[in-house]
Amino acid sequence: MKTIFSLLLSFTLLIQFASAQSKKVLFEEFTNASCSPCALNNPFLKSFIESKGDTIVAIMYHTNFPGFDPMHNANPIQVEERRTGYYTDVNAVPWLKGDGDLFPDIWPFTLANFNSAFDTRKNVIPQLTMSLSDQRIPGDSIRATIRINIPATLPSGNYRLRVMAVEGVIEYSTPPGTNGERIFEHVFRKGIPDMNGTVLSTSAGNYEYIYTYKKETDWQDTSIYTVAFVQNDLGTKEVLNCASGRNIVTGLNNVSSEIQIEFALNQNFPNPFNPVTTIGFTLPQNEVVKLVVYNVLGKEVTTIFNQALSAGEYEFGFNGEMLTSGVYFYKLTSGDVSITKTMMLMK
Repeated sequence: MKTIFSLLLSFTLLIQFASAQSKKVLFEEFTNASCSPCALNNPFLKSFIESKGDTIVAIMYHTNFPGFDPMHNANPIQVEERRTGYYTDVNAVPWLKGDGDLFPDIWPFTLANFNSAFDTRKNVIPQLTMSLSDQRIPGDSIRATIRINIPATLPSGNYRLRVMAVEGVIEYSTPPGTNGERIFEHVFRKGIPDMNGTVLSTSAGNYEYIYTYKKETDWQDTSIYTVAFVQNDLGTKEVLNCASGRNIVTGLNNVSSEIQIEFALNQNFPNPFNPVTTIGFTLPQNEVVKLVVYNVLGKEVTTIFNQALSAGEYEFGFNGEMLTSGVYFYKLTSGDVSITKTMMLMK
């Protein structure tokens, strides 16, 4: 194997970074592959979610009405637990909730309504912060590590940490239902270990939760990630904060086939960073590529990407919110060639 290794020996530049806002907004949609209004409205929701990057965490639950939906049939019990056992008011689709029942029914799907819910919640000073990192375990499992910081004692409530497996994109060759949709995003797959969640302490402190779950045979491995959120089951069922193990593509430029490009890994920018940075690379041909982050001990921290890509230039966002300050290595592998570079997280 050919290996190109670039190591930054010293860091002499100290940069003060403003802390990124740590409140993320949870959008939960109930939808169905045989629902015509869903097909008409979902593109507006999809566009809005994409425009907000990783500041929105989305989960789409597929219901048993008005018609056939294979994604509902894959886990009907847990979907119905969320729809009728927990929220109780969802009697139509599409139905969108923002941070629980603080925005219980965002309708119609307009930019003004989306922004009203999102802006209101995004600007709230969160009562807790949280981060999530997914790790593929050899074999058939995913390990999700969730870290929660509660800076001050929470008000009285019934706080639950809920963890869910989500499939980023499911694409069918032909529409599985009757509304014409073939591509579905942020699809709910499973509640880990169940839909009730884990009771969360109200005391100030740092908490770590680790969940390991097996991938089902009908899940697309590279598209599965974990979502976690803390919810107060009393009153408005407020979601205090949420996190996702999904890595967001921050930009993509396909390079013309007339331009000669080579396999290359760019230095991340900014560097040092806190907590978000961008990693860019170029591919001269269609290839399965893997981008992995390691700590100074050589232990894998996270896999940012592991999938087939077309030739071109790519940029991926990396969020180091759950990591401690220090030096990390990111390694890009394509075929029998790999490149490793160094980056520094400074909090």
